[in-house]
Amino acid sequence: MLPSRIFGFLSLVITLALSGAAPAADYQGVRLIAHRGAGHEFDENTIEGCRQSYGRGLRGFEVDIRLTKDDHLVLMHDTDASRTTKGTGKIETLTLVEVQQLRTKDHGVPVPAMADFVAYFKDKPDVTLLLELKTSDTQAYNEDRLETYGRLVAAAVKDLPKGTFWFTSFDRRVLALMKRLLPESPTGLLTGTPPTPEFIQDAIKLGCGRLSVSLDHTSRQYAHEVKKAGLQLSLWPIRSKEDADLAVMLGANILCTDIPSDLLEAAGATSRVKP
Repeated sequence: MLPSRIFGFLSLVITLALSGAAPAADYQGVRLIAHRGAGHEFDENTIEGCRQSYGRGLRGFEVDIRLTKDDHLVLMHDTDASRTTKGTGKIETLTLVEVQQLRTKDHGVPVPAMADFVAYFKDKPDVTLLLELKTSDTQAYNEDRLETYGRLVAAAVKDLPKGTFWFTSFDRRVLALMKRLLPESPTGLLTGTPPTPEFIQDAIKLGCGRLSVSLDHTSRQYAHEVKKAGLQLSLWPIRSKEDADLAVMLGANILCTDIPSDLLEAAGATSRVKP
């Protein structure tokens, strides 16, 4: 006789299969976003990490994009490769071939090019992709390099399903650039400091549709002011169910979280789908 827990799991899988229902991708009605491709659950910013999260039912992914020395876009959060890979070197000073030779520390998988990311998601119109543009270093990304970066990003995303991606950044310059290159693409302004009323006005002037601010420094009143201004709200970091519950209560439109699988489980998403 099957234990009740296993029986319940099998019943859910059968019910979903018969109904054609998709696995849960939300938490309390709010879209879950796997921060750095669920970097706390697998090697961050990797296709393998995204694939595992997609298989668990996640339909939201955030990744970081940098530009190599020879003008190729790759996924990497840090300027230097040493924290996440077995190699060293600043991404902006390496060639694509040199980056592709790097392997992640934990699972030994490659650092993907933006083209690899697009290839994986181009046939998945059910996703929400947050593309963080890592161009805040004005020495590495002077005006000429920024223009090259923006043109390459604009070209790359044309193969993604329409309506699946947002551009996000701490760098106001690149958000203005992407609005010039792709006026219809939504953008979001990020801050790592306590938000101010002026931050809302900055986002509006840039044509952004969303603000991403610290959960610990956001009040109910500030969240109300963001919504009153016609902007969406992203709150971070989301590292526990309690964080997620608070963010939902404050009216977050997305939950960019380091623990997407835990929140899926809390939401009752125990099924698995083929990547």
